[in-house]
Amino acid sequence: MIRTFLKDRLAMILFFYMNTGLLILAASLYMHISNEQINAPIAFYLLLLTSFFLIVWLAVDYLHQKTYLKKLHRLAHQKTIALDSSYELEAANPPSREAQAWLRLHKRAQEDIQREVERLEQAQKRHQMFINQWVHHMKTPVSVISLLIQEGKQTLTDKEWLDDISAENDRFRHGLELMLHLARLDHFSLDLKAELVDPAAIARELINEEKRQFIRRGIFPELDAEEAEPVASDSKWLRVVIAQLLHNALKYSPQKQQARIRFSFKKQHHQLEFSIADSGVGIPAKDLPRVFDPFFTGENGRRYQESTGMGLYLAQTIARELGHRLYLHSDPGKGTTATLVFSSKTLHQT
Repeated sequence: MIRTFLKDRLAMILFFYMNTGLLILAASLYMHISNEQINAPIAFYLLLLTSFFLIVWLAVDYLHQKTYLKKLHRLAHQKTIALDSSYELEAANPPSREAQAWLRLHKRAQEDIQREVERLEQAQKRHQMFINQWVHHMKTPVSVISLLIQEGKQTLTDKEWLDDISAENDRFRHGLELMLHLARLDHFSLDLKAELVDPAAIARELINEEKRQFIRRGIFPELDAEEAEPVASDSKWLRVVIAQLLHNALKYSPQKQQARIRFSFKKQHHQLEFSIADSGVGIPAKDLPRVFDPFFTGENGRRYQESTGMGLYLAQTIARELGHRLYLHSDPGKGTTATLVFSSKTLHQT
């Protein structure tokens, strides 16, 4: 901080000594004209005397600005600057009119930014509230449609068109759930409960819930849970991740061809790996590094209209927040394996 203070006044110090040197030179010329001489000790004494007054002035100036400079130096080296930092500087008593004018400008800018941030936060809250309410309202007709389909299957003879309606209704339901989970990501930490979770139990529940889709698509699930064990996670959010990976496997597996989706667990040292493997179209190598980017659909997205580009982004984001690791391995034309790695007994500890 002292070094910075002196650097700012370096030009003034150099000018001061240059001026002192010129005064000594002028005095020497005057003495020479008067047939007298100014000797070296006198010149050195004059230089020392002026240096003393310069040092005293610099010390007084530094002490006057020390509190303000220390506060400014601390704020400048913080990783993030609070929007009320101008009030901290104001409390340190700006030492000059220039500093006061700069501080007034800084306060005005911060107040404008604060008002804009508050406006955007309110707009985001209203938008999120609307999305949540809209999704919940849409869930009601989805449930009603499901009930009507079940009743229709019991009374009508031609049930093929009911299966088509049911498939579209499932797509609608999954889209609503995806939108709702994406809207809740901003408040992830407020809706997190660390607990021991059985991922095999979650997989069984999801397979049972989606049995209609397995039957309609002609796909068979296989669950190998011999090495499964409880892991530290959040059951609700982990369920969202596994459900999204399951929906992807169902969507991209060969339809009505007796294909299989394999759910398996494997212990690796202190880690538990949970994999969902399908035998579907696979992911081209050029697209694989970007599959977790938001809105990225890639080559498969052009072939399958169901792709939104947000499912894997949601799964990866939640897995990362939970302290788990998610990665994909894929062979085009042979299938894709999505693997979740649980690496500790403590949430967020890897």
